[in-house]
Amino acid sequence: MPGNTQPSAEPDPSDNSDRIVDGRPALYSVKRAVNPLTWLEAAFRPAFRSAEDGRIHRLMIRKPDTDKISGVKFGAGSAGTNSGYGPKVTFFHKDFLGRGINVEVPLVYTYSQYQLYQFNASVPLRSGPSADRLRFDFGGGYTSRARDDFFGLSNDSNRDDERQVRLVIREVTAGITANLDEHWKSQVRGLYRNVGVTKPTVGFSTQDHFDAANVPGLFGAALSSFIFSIGRDTQQVENKQFKGGSDQFELSFNRSVDGGSFAYWQYRFDSQHFFPVSSDGRKVIAARGLVETNVTTAGHSMPFFDMPFVGSGNTVRGFENFRYRDKTALAMSLEYRYRIWPSIDWGLFLDEGQVAPQLGDLGFDRFHTGYGVRMFVWPKPDLPISLDFGRSRESWRLYLNINTRF
Repeated sequence: MPGNTQPSAEPDPSDNSDRIVDGRPALYSVKRAVNPLTWLEAAFRPAFRSAEDGRIHRLMIRKPDTDKISGVKFGAGSAGTNSGYGPKVTFFHKDFLGRGINVEVPLVYTYSQYQLYQFNASVPLRSGPSADRLRFDFGGGYTSRARDDFFGLSNDSNRDDERQVRLVIREVTAGITANLDEHWKSQVRGLYRNVGVTKPTVGFSTQDHFDAANVPGLFGAALSSFIFSIGRDTQQVENKQFKGGSDQFELSFNRSVDGGSFAYWQYRFDSQHFFPVSSDGRKVIAARGLVETNVTTAGHSMPFFDMPFVGSGNTVRGFENFRYRDKTALAMSLEYRYRIWPSIDWGLFLDEGQVAPQLGDLGFDRFHTGYGVRMFVWPKPDLPISLDFGRSRESWRLYLNINTRF
């Protein structure tokens, strides 16, 4: 009727527009068309749209079946640094024998012929609602690392000495895990490892070039370890952005099973945090730090394969994997991330790292520097895929990470 005013339409909360900011600047369509980043978005958009239709869409939006007690999960996985990715099959049972026992058997085989086969079981030591607060964990595993790079031990190792080594690890572990609250967790466990060192599947053998007198553990070792760890983890993914952080500390004592030449204390602290610098979460500063030192007891040494290293997608990007090794390592990373499209972030990073025999040998003039750009693609809200392009004084390196936390 004349004179009546209709209330303005409320925004539809179900409107899933691709726009992430309100308003549109002048000449928006023209600027968008000529912007090279638009071409980048166009390259990924067919994959995103195909995932939004039909069966793929139903698989992506399907909620996890939390009522499923046992079964098989399929996915992609890796066996750690330098291993690449491959199919991962996990057999699981969440209530084995009807006593709340969790059992998992993950199996991974990567395209680089790295293998990781494990058995993990967790038994509640309490009953009722607090059953998950205190658990007894035990398990075992077999790992074959087909060809890890080795350059020698020291912060000044020569790139021309690059060789390869294969590690075959068989281990058994048992311990107690205490979930102190929502974010804090502590663990005490014992570990037995038999580490075989042999010729790589590809490349030149480390054992043919280096001397066991200068590279402890060059022909393998059997080790027992007592490990204590405690950590706080508040990391979460919200609106396709990381928030919070984590801090993890680990202390262990390791020695040769047969009373041989290896005996050392290991101290490790790992921290990573995310700091939003805009109210909409589109701009984030990410910081990461790692320090590890190993102290040998009198008359003993530690095997090279347990020494911390610098040079990887998790330490200093732009260098070969395992580029520098020694008994002590320090690595730091700083990143700026910016959301350019709803499912694509780009970032700039700077990495610094070094190794040394002892903490006191670290120095400001001994850092190795890596820098570069990275991109996060979010095909699913909880599945980030990162592509890093790192540069150092030695080389350019490309890194791919699936479901990475940093």
